[in-house]
Order: sequence, then C-alpha cells, then structure tokens
Amino acid sequence: AHGDFGCCQSPAAEVIAHSLANQVNHTDIQTIIQCQKQVLGKLEKTNEMLINCNALSATRFAVASQELKKHTQLLFDLKKDLDSVFKRIRFLKMKLTQQYPAAFSACNTVFFAVDEEDEPEERHPPNRDQPEKATEGTDKHKPVSVEREDAQCASSTQSSATSYNSDDS
Repeated sequence: AHGDFGCCQSPAAEVIAHSLANQVNHTDIQTIIQCQKQVLGKLEKTNEMLINCNALSATRFAVASQELKKHTQLLFDLKKDLDSVFKRIRFLKMKLTQQYPAAFSACNTVFFAVDEEDEPEERHPPNRDQPEKATEGTDKHKPVSVEREDAQCASSTQSSATSYNSDDS
C-alpha cells in the first residue's frame, strides 16, 4: 500500500490509516499543479508585458516632458517679447501725445470707442450698480460719430504734421 504503518498492528488502525492516505486524490493534485503552472506562465507573460509597457511609457513621458518644457519656455519668451512691444507702444503713444496734444485730443474718442467694442471688460469694468446692457444701447450711434471724429482726426493730424514739418525748416 502507500506506507508501512508498523506501529499500527490492529486491523482497525490499519484500515483508518489506509483510508486517510487514500483521501488525497493524486489525479486532482496533478490537475491543480498543471493549473498553477499555466497561471504562473500567464502571470509571467503579463508581468513582462507590463514591464515593456512601463518602459515605453517612461520614454514617452520623458519626450513629452521635454516638449512641454520647450513649449512653456517658448510661451514665456513670447510673453516677455509681447510685454516689451506693448511697453514700447505705450511709450511711443505717450511721447506722441506730448508732442501733438491737439491731434490726440481729437482722435482720443475714436480710439476709446474702438477699444470699448473690442475689449469692454479691460477698459471700463462694469459697476455693480449698473448692468452691462445699459452701455450696449448707446453703442448703436457710435459708428456715425466715429466717422465724423475720424475725419476730424485725419485733418488735425495732417495739419499738425505740416506744422511740425514747417517748424523744422
């Protein structure tokens, strides 16, 4: 049989020991071992695939991170350049305003009307007491006055330019 049970001389003890040894089905154990080997093989393949995926993700992340740094730096440089350009424009506008105050006072309303149409929240933020829609109703009549002021601005700019040129000679 399965083992030598010399310590057990009685037939009842021998029957019990033999039945306990036969409780384990060897074919079931072999089936379980085969299933475990299959699962182990699948887990090893999955682990290898995850390692490859992790390595690929790490390289792509490094590339994307470098590109993000470059684009971020480019945006900061562009912002710095634009700030410089706008600062120069403000300086030139201030200088021209000081040199030609009459021309700028005539044209001032034209520029503010155009700015208000493009960016109303930056020029004049709405008061909490006044609704925003109240300013929209007055904008309907601006194009006519803008054309008149534009003509005045052009004529005053020409006259101030000719007076400036005549001052030089």
